[in-house]
Amino acid sequence: MPVTEFKSRLKALRKKLEESVRGGNGPAPLPPRELSAEERSSVEALFEQGKQFSREGRVREAISVYQDLLLVDAHHLRARNNLGCLLDQRGDHELALQEYRQALELSPGNWEVLHNMGGTLGTLGRFDEAISVLERACEAQPEDPEIVYNLGMAQFQKGLYRDAVTFFRRALELAPDKTIVYLHLGQAYNHLREKLLAIDAFERVVAAYPNHPRAYSFLGVLYRSQGKVDESRRMFEAAHQLSE
Repeated sequence: MPVTEFKSRLKALRKKLEESVRGGNGPAPLPPRELSAEERSSVEALFEQGKQFSREGRVREAISVYQDLLLVDAHHLRARNNLGCLLDQRGDHELALQEYRQALELSPGNWEVLHNMGGTLGTLGRFDEAISVLERACEAQPEDPEIVYNLGMAQFQKGLYRDAVTFFRRALELAPDKTIVYLHLGQAYNHLREKLLAIDAFERVVAAYPNHPRAYSFLGVLYRSQGKVDESRRMFEAAHQLSE
């Protein structure tokens, strides 16, 4: 399909969408239809362009491309998921959730969409919903360390520190090299007043990331609580130097 004709169809679809929202609370969904081979080719070209813009950090342009694509093919799951991620990245979290919900209507058990949605809910402070959604993602993809870790983070943010420890430790079993998880594991242990385990976790962080000021600060506080004045002072000095 010629580019000019495709753009003309996009313009007509935008007009139809604008008319559908007048006097209402949101756009009425366009009815599904069978795309021609030419249209599918154009849709996939837009999808690749959207991915390219996203890789280049051209978020606004990538969002516009995905929105154009979805006007033509509202059932393009990957485009809708990617659009949700970009809207979330831009700070439009509620709009991102709308895209994820529509994506889940197309693929209810899609672990990737569930994972992304859970992250957005966590950003909004809706931790109960985030936990519920991330549990579904974890059920679908139980061996994914990132999902397990993020489920632990949602538990941590909710104040469920014992549950958070379970998921952080599981994430480390799945990905032993993801040492940064020890930072949050240490914080969870600290909230549980299990100081020796917290110290062990933070020491693992500074061993792997010697330029991580927060880990030194946490160690400084914990060493001081144990009466280890010299060790505490060294940790605080290291944290201060790294923060300058």
